[in-house]
Amino acid sequence: MSVRVAVLGAAGYTGGEVLRLLLAHPAVEVVQATSGQFAGKRLDFPHPHLRGMGTLRYTPHDALESCDVLVSCLPQGELLQRWQKVSLLAERVVDLSADFRLDAAGHARWYGKHPRPDGVPAFVYGLPEWMGEALTNARHVAIPGCMAHAGLLALLPLLHSGLARPDVLVVDAKTGSSGGGSTPDRSSHHPERANALRCYKPVGHRHTGELEGVVEHVTGQKPTIHFSATAVPGVRGILATVHAFAARPVEEAEVVRAIATRYREKPFVRLLRPSASLSPFPEPGPLLGTNHCDLAVDVDAERGRIVVNAAIDNLVKGAAGTAVHALNLMLGRPETEGLGFRGLHPL
Repeated sequence: MSVRVAVLGAAGYTGGEVLRLLLAHPAVEVVQATSGQFAGKRLDFPHPHLRGMGTLRYTPHDALESCDVLVSCLPQGELLQRWQKVSLLAERVVDLSADFRLDAAGHARWYGKHPRPDGVPAFVYGLPEWMGEALTNARHVAIPGCMAHAGLLALLPLLHSGLARPDVLVVDAKTGSSGGGSTPDRSSHHPERANALRCYKPVGHRHTGELEGVVEHVTGQKPTIHFSATAVPGVRGILATVHAFAARPVEEAEVVRAIATRYREKPFVRLLRPSASLSPFPEPGPLLGTNHCDLAVDVDAERGRIVVNAAIDNLVKGAAGTAVHALNLMLGRPETEGLGFRGLHPL
């Protein structure tokens, strides 16, 4: 029998991608999709790419009914406000906001204006390439932030293998406008944003806490991570450039081998080799719509600097695709199920 899934807050950009993937998933039946703005409208009203994919219509958030799995695409803080009610309606919950990514202390520090109520269970951090075993049969999963996700896939192999020092790490992420969500403010309004190339959060970004917390959890090392975010022209895509400093003298081949070994059995992470592609460094364009992350390594052996670039589609690998990947693991399904789209070129 199909797994009955409801999508809470399904009218935004992330919700649209969750619907696109789940409506075509062979083991899932989407039984409900909620929206505060579009209740009564068909799913394709805000999502033209869903035309012809069924006759389901949006219902109000408060009309959410019981289901097997609830996937929440609500904005930051809103699932926390609804938790006592919605947690009774589904055996499993996958959340794409930041409400449950950090422990209680980290959440209070970085998201203090959205306090976490008592009695909320711990969520498994939904980074499948590193938390796969914990996701198997998990009941509550928090999907990583999109820029943090790209940074972690680049950082963790360096630290896990002991190649990089944990005390000084730099993650510089470039992101398209869709990461700001479907409700514009002045800075994300198209006339203000279309040709923007601006560093909008050089210090103090909330992904810093997420990055440091996950690195410490996975590696047992307490890192110091310097994170910055830059808005670039374009709608989708993230390119994260990670700068790490070698713990000892290393050559590029050793770094490449460590990353390749770690991700050899991971179907959605690919390490690019200069001799194997016309474009040896990753870029988001060929990845749009896919659940892949492309990585590439460069090493300045003389100065002891390791650079890893990671590219993803922020709405898929950085959000909806990883939610489906995590859901597959939670349900004991093949982890690639429903995630076979390979991208397009040229765009």
